[in-house]
Formats: sequence, structure tokens, C-alpha cells
Amino acid sequence: MSTEKPKSVFTRRWKPVRGAHDTPKPCGVYLLHGTGEHSGRYEQFANALARSGWAVGAHDHPGHGQSGGKRGSVFPAGLLATQAAMQVQAFANETGAAPILFGHSLGGVVASELVLTHHLPVSGLMLSAPAFKPYLSTINRLKVEALHAVAPDKVVELSYRPELLTRDESIQQQGRQDKLIHGFRSARMIRYMLDSGAESIAQVHRLNTPTLVLIAGADPVVDNQAINKWVKRAPKDSVTAKTYEGAYHEILNELPETRSLVTADVLEWLNNLSLG
Repeated sequence: MSTEKPKSVFTRRWKPVRGAHDTPKPCGVYLLHGTGEHSGRYEQFANALARSGWAVGAHDHPGHGQSGGKRGSVFPAGLLATQAAMQVQAFANETGAAPILFGHSLGGVVASELVLTHHLPVSGLMLSAPAFKPYLSTINRLKVEALHAVAPDKVVELSYRPELLTRDESIQQQGRQDKLIHGFRSARMIRYMLDSGAESIAQVHRLNTPTLVLIAGADPVVDNQAINKWVKRAPKDSVTAKTYEGAYHEILNELPETRSLVTADVLEWLNNLSLG
């Protein structure tokens, strides 16, 4: 794997591993990570894709990982989607084709917005536990609304709770020791996920991109009803949905048997994708 760090955006690349008789893949896969984490946490998944011949790219969102920007902030409005679109296009230029876009949680919201609202050219779409509607108690929702009205970019540090993200205790411990993971959030960031998620659900009937949706069956972080509504409203011939019973939010960091199944399902879907 090689990395580079242009000015303030940290990017990663995983080169495809090809045998002498392998047919090169017609495009690459681009990863968008979730809130408070970073693209390095997808190393195992990206390597699995690369071993199957896929070129893989990713970047750390502004305010995340090794990229610049205020932690927990999405100012100015549209920052995440704009930066992601730029990075996806740069990757497309490198590989010579529009990539298949993979987004987890916050990254799933951004990916869906890029495809449905901004019509970013992609060869396919994969959404992993997209945070179309994060769980918020009534009181916390009221707090977000009040803070958004008076200080939308004030950042609050929330506790990092890996036990809500995976049942794998070793992965939980790795997360606690990862200095690049943070719990900073602003009201604008939370409102962004809620507003963009609602817009994606409203626009999904226009989807014309082959899509794989990966759903964590016991997700304590995002509301699966919103994800299922997105799937139900999408054109039936465009979407394949997979639910992993008992899995928590970070299905690619779940117990070994679950993450192996998820990776196998992703590779099967990719290899069956008609890309011309």
C-alpha cells in the first residue's frame, strides 16, 4: 500500500494484486469512512478487495484522521460531499474509469448524496449501515435543534463507545487505543446526516445505479427503519440488500465470522456486477 498527503487531505491507495492470467478489473473501488474514524480502519477489507484484483482508494474526511480541519465540524456547508467528489474524481482519473463507491455510516450518507443529488458518475454503489437516521433521544434531538439555531459549529466531545459498534472485544480495544479516532460532533454535522439522509430517501426512486446495501441487524447506532425505507423505495432492479442478524454497526469490524461473510458477499456482488 502506498500513501500520499496532499496539503490537508490524507489519501490511501491499495494496488490490485493480479495473477498472470487475471483479467484487469474495469474500474476501482473508492471507500468513504464513518464519523469520528478514518480510512486506515478499512485496511483489512481493502486488502481483500486488492487480492481479488480491485484497485482501492480512500481519504480521511476533513476533520478526521490525518486530514486537516476542525474535528467534528462540517463547515462550510457541503464540505464533506465536495471534498469526497474531488477525491473520487481524482481516483477515477488514476484508474481511467468511474469507481464503485463504498460508504459506511456517515460515508454512506455522503455516497448516497453524491449519487442521488449531485449525480456523480459511478460504476456502482455500496452502502454499509448508512446513517440516514442516527438514533437520537427526544431530548438530544431538541438539544441539537437548539444548538443548531444558536451555535451550529460549536463542537462537543462525546464519549467513544466501541461496545456499540462491534461485538468483537479485540476490535473494541484497538479502537480505544487508536489516537486518530475521536468523538467530536457539532450540531451542523448531526443535522447534515439527518437532512441529507431524509433527502436521499426522498430521491431514491430515481436511483439508476447498481447498489448493494449492507444492514447491521442489531445496529444500536442508526435506525434500520430508515435504511429499509430507502431500500423499499428504490427501484427493485437496482438494489440488493443483505442483513446480518445480530451484527452491530461496524459490520466490517464485527466478529470474524460476520466480517468474513460480509467481505465474501461484497466480493460476490462485485464479481457479478455487469460493468461492460
